[in-house]
Amino acid sequence: MKQRHNSLLVLVSLAWVAIIVSLYFVSHKPFTLELALSLVRAGGQLLVAVGLVSLAGGFGTCIISAKDSHPLERLVLQAALGLGLMSVFVLLLGWILGLNPMVMWLLYIGAGALLWRPMLKWWRNWRTFTSIWKDAGSLEMIFAIVVGFTLLTTLITALAPPLKFDALVYHLTIPSAYLDAGRISYLPWTMFWGMPQTAEMLFMWVMALAGAEAAAVLGWLIGVLALVGIFGFVSHRLNAFSAWVAVATLMAGYTSASSLAWGYVDWMTALFGCAFLISLENWCTHQKRSVLIYSGVFAGLALGTKYTAGVLLFCGLVVIAWHGRKEALSRQFHNVIQFAVAALSLSSPWWVKNLLATGNPFYPLLYPAGAMDPFRLDFYQDQPLYGGLLDMILLPFKATIDGIEGAMGFNASIGPLLLALGGLSWIGWKQRPDDQRSSVVVAGIVSGVGLVTWAAASRFSGLLIQTRLYFSLFPAFTFLAGAGYQGLWQIKIPNLRLGRVVGLLVLLVLGLNILKIGDAVLRQNAPQFIFSITSKEDYLLNNLGWFAWVMESIDELPEESRVLMLWEPRSFYCTPICIPDEVLDRWIREARSGKDVDGIVTGWGAQGVTHLLYYQEGADFIRREDDRYKDDDWQLLDQLLDALPAPLDFGDVYALYPLTPP
Repeated sequence: MKQRHNSLLVLVSLAWVAIIVSLYFVSHKPFTLELALSLVRAGGQLLVAVGLVSLAGGFGTCIISAKDSHPLERLVLQAALGLGLMSVFVLLLGWILGLNPMVMWLLYIGAGALLWRPMLKWWRNWRTFTSIWKDAGSLEMIFAIVVGFTLLTTLITALAPPLKFDALVYHLTIPSAYLDAGRISYLPWTMFWGMPQTAEMLFMWVMALAGAEAAAVLGWLIGVLALVGIFGFVSHRLNAFSAWVAVATLMAGYTSASSLAWGYVDWMTALFGCAFLISLENWCTHQKRSVLIYSGVFAGLALGTKYTAGVLLFCGLVVIAWHGRKEALSRQFHNVIQFAVAALSLSSPWWVKNLLATGNPFYPLLYPAGAMDPFRLDFYQDQPLYGGLLDMILLPFKATIDGIEGAMGFNASIGPLLLALGGLSWIGWKQRPDDQRSSVVVAGIVSGVGLVTWAAASRFSGLLIQTRLYFSLFPAFTFLAGAGYQGLWQIKIPNLRLGRVVGLLVLLVLGLNILKIGDAVLRQNAPQFIFSITSKEDYLLNNLGWFAWVMESIDELPEESRVLMLWEPRSFYCTPICIPDEVLDRWIREARSGKDVDGIVTGWGAQGVTHLLYYQEGADFIRREDDRYKDDDWQLLDQLLDALPAPLDFGDVYALYPLTPP
C-alpha cells in the first residue's frame, strides 16, 4: 500500500512540474519559429552530410579491412575509398540515366539500408578518441580543445550561404547546373566542366538533399577526416603528443584552416593524400601487394579530384624506386606497373567523360577541343609567371613568408609551423627506431618530390604557383612537422624542457590564428545567420556587396531571360540564367572576332541572350593589369556600351544592360 502511495505521489509530482513548466513557456517562449526552423535546417544539413560520410565509411569497410593500421588510419582509409568510389557511381548514374532529388534520396536511403551494419562497424573506430583523451596530458588536452574550437568556428561558416570565389565559379555552380538539367552532360559555357569532379559529384548529391550549405558542410567533414587521418598516422608512427602538434601546424595557417568551410575541393585532395601516404608507408613496412595497389588507388582518386594532385603519382613512383633500389629490375617494374595501373584506373572515368564530350580527355588543357578554341586555350595557359628563379629555389620559404590569402602569387597563408618544425625533422635521427626512420624517409621523399614538382610547374604558368593546388602534399608536410617536434622533445637541457616550450609556442601561433578566423566569422555574420538574426539576403549583401544586389535583380527578370556576363565569372546564384565569363576572356574574343558592334550584339541575340551584365571594376582591373588587351579592344567596348539602352546601375560597380529596347 505504501509503494502504491509513493508511485502515485511521484506521478502527481511529475505532472505538476510538467504543467507549471509548460504554462511558463506558453508566455515565455524560449525561441521564435524562425529560430527553430533555422536550427532545424542547419541540423538537417549537418546530418545529411554526416550520413553521406557514414555511407562512404560503411562502403569502404566492405572493401578494405586495414587490420594492421591504427583505428583512426583505418576509418580514414575506408571513408576515403568509399567517397571516391561513390563519386564515380554518381557520375555514371547521372551521365547514363539522369538524376533528380527523388533519385538521390532513394539512393541515399537505399544505400543506408544496405550498409547499416558496416557503417556501425566503421563508427566503432571513432571510440579510439576516448582512450586518447584519457591518456592525454594537460597540454595535449589544451591542443585538442583549441583545435576543436577552430573546427567548430569553421563549421559555423560552412552552415551559412557560400561566399568564396571558386565555389561560386564552379565547385558549386557545376553541380547546381547538373541538378537544373536533371543529368550530367557537357556544359560548354564553362571550361571548368573538364576539370576532374570527384568532389563535385558528392557535393551534387548532398545539394540535391539539403541545399548548397550541405555541400560546404560535406567539404568541412572531408577536411576533418583528413585531420583525423594525419593524427592517426603521426600517432601510430611517433606518438600522440606529436600528432596533436602535427594537426595544430596545419590549423595554424589561416587559409588551411578557414578553407575547411569554403566548399572547395582542396581538402579532399588532402584526404586522398593522407590515405596515399598511409598506404605507401604501410607497403614499405609490410610489403603487401594489396597495400601498394591501394596507394595507387588513392593517388588516382586525388588526380580525379584536381589535376595538380597528380603530383602524388610522381611521389609514389620515386618512393617505389627508392624502396626497391636493391631488388631486381623486373620486380621494381612490376611494382611500378601495379601502382600506375591502379592510379590511372581510378582517374580514368573523368578522362573518358571528357573524351566522349569533346574529343580531348584532358579538356580544357593541352590542345583545342570543345569550347576551347586555339585562342581561348592560349589565353588561359598564357598566364604571367610569378616571381623569378629565387622564388622557385626557395619555394618553401617564399610560400610560407610571402604567401597571403587573397594576394597575388601563392595566394594562401599556411602559417609558420609547417616549415619551422618540418625543417627540423632530422633531429634525433640516430635515436629513432627503424620504423620511425622509414616513415620519416617516405614523408621526406613525398615532400621533396612534391616541392620540386611544384617549383617546376610554377615556371610554366603563373597559376601553378598557388599553394592550394598542392594540398595533397600537406599530410607529408605535417608528418615531418610532427617528427621535428618529437626530435625537439627528446633534447635534454638542464632546467629547460625544450619540447614544452616549443609546444607553448605552437599553441600561441594556433591561438592567434583562431582569433583571426573568429574575427572573420563574426564580421561575416555567420552565427547571426544560423540563429536567424540575419536573413540570407542580408547575409549575402553584407559579404558580397553589389554582387548580391545584382543577383537579386537578375532573379526578378522574366523566366526566359538569359544574362551574358563580362568580367564576372561567379554565376552560382543566377544559374542557369547567367552565362559566366569564367576565365575573363569573353570580350577579347569578341573584339578579335572581326565583328562590329551590331554583329556582336546580333550574335549574342542569336544565342538567346537578353541582357548584358558589365562588371566595371573587373574591366578596370583588367585594363590596368593585362597588357594582352589593346586600345582598340577597349574602344570597341566603349562603342558597344554607348549603343545599348540605358542600364540598371549598381553603384558604378555593375551595370545590367538590356540588349533590346524596353
